[in-house]
Amino acid sequence: MHLPAGTSSVRRKRAGEALDLQLRVRAEPGVDVIRSLRAWLKFGLRTFGLRCVSIEELKQKDDIMDMKKYTSGLILPDDVRNGPRQERIINVYISEKFDRPVLVFESGDEFIIWPNNGRVMARAYGYDSKDWIGHVVELSLGSYVDKKDGQTKDTVDLKPITPRDGASNNGGPQRTDPAKLAKDLNDEIPFN
Repeated sequence: MHLPAGTSSVRRKRAGEALDLQLRVRAEPGVDVIRSLRAWLKFGLRTFGLRCVSIEELKQKDDIMDMKKYTSGLILPDDVRNGPRQERIINVYISEKFDRPVLVFESGDEFIIWPNNGRVMARAYGYDSKDWIGHVVELSLGSYVDKKDGQTKDTVDLKPITPRDGASNNGGPQRTDPAKLAKDLNDEIPFN
């Protein structure tokens, strides 16, 4: 079908044909929602012949969302190229893919502990991973020589910052009690 210039291909409903519309309405602050909605619907029916056939309240989710899971990932050399960064450890788990421990930080980022950094962590905080939680470490740009091709490559070096006993009398970062971290990470929502 060829349409002349300036015409529309949208067909209008003729009188008597059913047309369902969906409308979303939000009440202004201070409005008695139920009373106002009932009056509005009556006015629409009496004046314009528009009958409400279905109505439901939409449950709104919180507007504020934690975006850590969308912005965090493994810390790579490019993440510390502009300078070192300090991170607090909130969890340690074993990666199934690499069969290595992974540090999880407050920022949501993660760091794989290869043997050289594992030895650094064990000397600083012991061999039990639960003793690592709550401590602050510094991640900085380092390098190593690849044994396969002899080339120097970038890596991330790890340096313990907080002392093993958690006390810091030099004004530096202190270890956070792991029990407090576990409480802060509790996702349960209290029902009061």
